[in-house]
Amino acid sequence: MTKKQELTAMIDYLRVSFKTHDLDLIIEKVLHIKKEYMLEKETGRYGYIGTFELDMIKVYYSAPEDERGVLIELSGQGCRQFESFLACLKQSWFEFLQTCIDFQGNFTRLDVAIDDRKTYLNIPTLLNKAHKAECISKFNNYDFNGSGDLTSGLEKGTTLYLGSKKSEMYFCFYEKNYEQAKKNRVPVESIGKWNRYELRMNDDRAQEVVKNLLLTKDMTNVAKSIMHNYIRFIDIPANLKGEARIKARRSAKLNKRWENFVAGVSKLKLYTEKQEDFYEKSKRWLDFAGSATMKMVLEADKELGTNELSDMIMNAELNRRQEHMLEVKLATVNDMVCDK
Repeated sequence: MTKKQELTAMIDYLRVSFKTHDLDLIIEKVLHIKKEYMLEKETGRYGYIGTFELDMIKVYYSAPEDERGVLIELSGQGCRQFESFLACLKQSWFEFLQTCIDFQGNFTRLDVAIDDRKTYLNIPTLLNKAHKAECISKFNNYDFNGSGDLTSGLEKGTTLYLGSKKSEMYFCFYEKNYEQAKKNRVPVESIGKWNRYELRMNDDRAQEVVKNLLLTKDMTNVAKSIMHNYIRFIDIPANLKGEARIKARRSAKLNKRWENFVAGVSKLKLYTEKQEDFYEKSKRWLDFAGSATMKMVLEADKELGTNELSDMIMNAELNRRQEHMLEVKLATVNDMVCDK
């Protein structure tokens, strides 16, 4: 396993707003997606009244008299899907961020995720250190959640939050392998080692991080400087208690695993993992929830010499959303890109 595979960073969530009601401009000149491939919904979020979406790539619009204008939202999966458009355009995230600024975009949310396949850190251990005041930070608070098996006593995933979720910046460290195992209904052993460390920035913090990314074109310095500025984990002798323990924080040695992780971050690069499959969630639902029933009807058809399953499929009518999903499924990313 190479260092690049061990530790990678990616943009994992983004919201950017524009003080314009020109939807075509934002969709076609900022996202470079042909509007005809986006589905319109007459509902929105964050006070917006409607949405144009291509699966997890979403553009919200406001009423004509509402100064909110237009908002682009890319979830984690939306970022991966959008990377297929960037690849088709032969562009990077840096160029997209610059385009947003060129069109007077205001970044209201930006998440940078660091994937750690080596597991430099043990998240339950970090949580224990937070309990023992062995985390020195500009943040005042931490929170956590987790689960386990009552029979074996084994943990089944721990999440540690550093900082307030209501503030302009907080961190979320969690065991991604457990999350993926649960999502895909497979044993965690089949996923392998995988931690994720997310740096979640809002409003002014998000704007500042984007500026630094464009200035340096270097995810290493940006991610490392954020982490260096906000947290470090230390080791305090277990025999120290009370006031002596608090005083020892000032001169305590850096925890070795944390030190190794920070050294690893020095090799961090901005990583892309383009996803050209859209609406996979609907297909997964069919796989998990519908396929067994379909097989049951198929087996009955075989035994009884009937055609109930094929009749059901032939008589089914696609709704507007399903027709849109089919159109997108049959198209290539190249078909959907404009101004290439």
